Amino acid sequence: MIVSRANIQIASLPTASLGIALAARTWTEIVQCSVLLYILLFFVLLTFSCQINCLNDMEVDKKYKIYMSSAVQSLGILKLKRIMALEIGLALGLIIALAVQEKNWLYLLAIGGLVIGTAYSAPPLRIKKRGIASPLPVFFGLYFLPIVAGWFIIRHCVSVFILLYGIGYALIMQGITFINTCEDYDEDKTSGITTFVHILGIRKTLLLGSVFVLCGGFLIIYLYLSQRIKMHMIRMPFLPILLILFILFIFSILGISKKLYFISRSANPFFFSKMEAAHMPGWFLTTRYPLIFLALISIG
Repeated sequence: MIVSRANIQIASLPTASLGIALAARTWTEIVQCSVLLYILLFFVLLTFSCQINCLNDMEVDKKYKIYMSSAVQSLGILKLKRIMALEIGLALGLIIALAVQEKNWLYLLAIGGLVIGTAYSAPPLRIKKRGIASPLPVFFGLYFLPIVAGWFIIRHCVSVFILLYGIGYALIMQGITFINTCEDYDEDKTSGITTFVHILGIRKTLLLGSVFVLCGGFLIIYLYLSQRIKMHMIRMPFLPILLILFILFIFSILGISKKLYFISRSANPFFFSKMEAAHMPGWFLTTRYPLIFLALISIG
């Protein structure tokens, strides 16, 4: 379970389904085979990416995250590689099934998800140690593309709305993720891994994370107000719930942005990054789930 990072899987359900919910005009559009195939594919790719990351970080984890390396060793490297091979086969099967189901070979581009997940952690590319480029696979592969792809499953096209929404979502999530990169600053440096934080510095990275969260949050709020809610507000039976969700999302965005800013201005931002990184799963939950619920109650 640790190798697969089940806590990440639970928090990632909105990422898998948000684009679908935003695109759907009716509930019947969601209940279709291609949607199920897409969500299954997302979690197979996510699990594979987590496992290949654990496998390639095992030597680093032996020094600093023993519970991670112990999980790999208890499972066995050979067994883990076999599981990952099965996941690659399952992912390819789901991609082909999706392309056949939708009668559109464009879905074969989803193979890029396997490539991104591998290139991020595994040599020879191992992008996670490539300085300025290190956040790009996470920003685009984990946060941006799943939103756009989910929309495409329903609408069979891409709009400016969903591209901007995907950027806003990715900005929020990447801004939060920066604190995890900051807490690993010393460990990565000792292990010869040069991340974005080593180039920019902890203070500036946290400050950038604060700006990302704030800008991404208000971009999504603007898009939602201008493109979706105004079309449903008059006949919306769940308006009080909608308002509560909006307030929760706004307070979450403001609170996280404020926290990252104050850590960046603290006397020891590395120490406080270590302390506050434990709240990262909660930050994901309080930003992602209001968005998915907002999208679902806006379906006609």
